[in-house]
Amino acid sequence: MEKAYIIMAHKNPGQLYRLIDRLNDGASEFFIHIDKTAAFAPFEIIKELGTTIIHFVDRADSKWGGFGSVQASLNGLKAVKNSQKKFDRILLLSGQDYPIKSNQYIDNFFSNSPHTVFIDYFPIPNYLKWPGSDNGGLYRVYKYYFGLKWYQLFCSKSLNLLSTYIPLLKRKIPNEMKPFAGSQWWSGDGYALDYILDYDEKHPEYRAFHQHTFVPDELYVQMIVANATDENLVKSILNSNKRFIIWADEHAAHPNLLGKNDFEAILNSDDLFARKFDENTDAEILDLIDREILLTQHEQKEV
Repeated sequence: MEKAYIIMAHKNPGQLYRLIDRLNDGASEFFIHIDKTAAFAPFEIIKELGTTIIHFVDRADSKWGGFGSVQASLNGLKAVKNSQKKFDRILLLSGQDYPIKSNQYIDNFFSNSPHTVFIDYFPIPNYLKWPGSDNGGLYRVYKYYFGLKWYQLFCSKSLNLLSTYIPLLKRKIPNEMKPFAGSQWWSGDGYALDYILDYDEKHPEYRAFHQHTFVPDELYVQMIVANATDENLVKSILNSNKRFIIWADEHAAHPNLLGKNDFEAILNSDDLFARKFDENTDAEILDLIDREILLTQHEQKEV
């Protein structure tokens, strides 16, 4: 199965190397986005894995909370499309993800599944996740967000206050779309890739709207997919991204870092990938996954 992995990273080049090396099954290519604010030189080591399968994509400032993270993923999707190669699956990962099933298992899963798009999404408001003043998460679409610097926060608060008195300033979701949110990380096929890029290109008002959305990477693709009426796309979707993640609680903004104490839960998961890991915090968990999962599933590469 021909797979294109879009991987977004901003640190730990050695861990990124290890991730790609595990996924390199001889039938995959890797489209790597390195955050624009990160030093690029340490990531040059990735080229050792093969210049024909490693592609560095246009860089964006993908700091948490802003539109740059969306732009980074779109740059990856466009690079896959512009390669003009027909990939059976396109997978969006972070540099802190890791497979918890072998390449052969992943291929078999995709080949045998009746679905080709795996994405996590849910409608908002969701009052369990965003209670109280967060209004079920509707602040994501009805409040302006310009950034985390003091003057950006000041502008956001000022404009949000003014919009309560001046209807013209109120944010309105374009194209009568219903709001959805979910995990940024997903997998799909070429049809989904074309649909998402086509929507992005034909609806600049949608892109403009999310330029001022808080953490838009958790809404941008999710809203496109969840509002789709294209029958071929809709029937291809499974509402699960097949990622193993542990959250401290339902309100947490970031998932827990996984360590060796989480290994049993990972071992018993039917997901394909897990996140997130940090080799500087706990590299032993990655060794355990290699030794106890990937090798026992007859992974052919040496580890």
